Amino acid sequence: MKRIFILLGMLLVGCSSTANHDQSAQDTTKSFYKSYLSAFGSDEARPYPADELRKYVSADTIVRIGAIQEISEQELIESDYFTYTQDYSREWIPALRVENARPFLNGEVVQVIEGAGGGRSIHLEVFLRREGDAWKIYRVRDITNNHEHPIFNTGAITRAKAAAESAL
Repeated sequence: MKRIFILLGMLLVGCSSTANHDQSAQDTTKSFYKSYLSAFGSDEARPYPADELRKYVSADTIVRIGAIQEISEQELIESDYFTYTQDYSREWIPALRVENARPFLNGEVVQVIEGAGGGRSIHLEVFLRREGDAWKIYRVRDITNNHEHPIFNTGAITRAKAAAESAL
């Protein structure tokens, strides 16, 4: 009888640990954007919780964004990395659409359409890959304005650091 309980416990632990593994890249993206846009569109100026960010975003991407933000007067990330906007209103969240996930290299790319006020929208491509047992966002492109923050451009980052150091 004791063995049955142990096996049942192991089975339940195994099922719960694969629950995140079974979540699709599209579901992960939708969960992130609903949460992120609610926080970003808040009237209270507070950063998105770090533990939530780590839940949805690749560790490498978090490190890159952090390193760029440490550069004084940098112009590499001129708007929010995940929305490509300066600010956001919660009133625009109902226009959010997350759709058309498709394979891309060793991960997936998901189309995100976020409301931008005045009936407009911004089309983003969100790239995800597996990190451990979960899908993580590692890259976001603004399709509407054909723009991408150069967080993976080593040359641009080096030039921004040099410019910041020479300005001191």
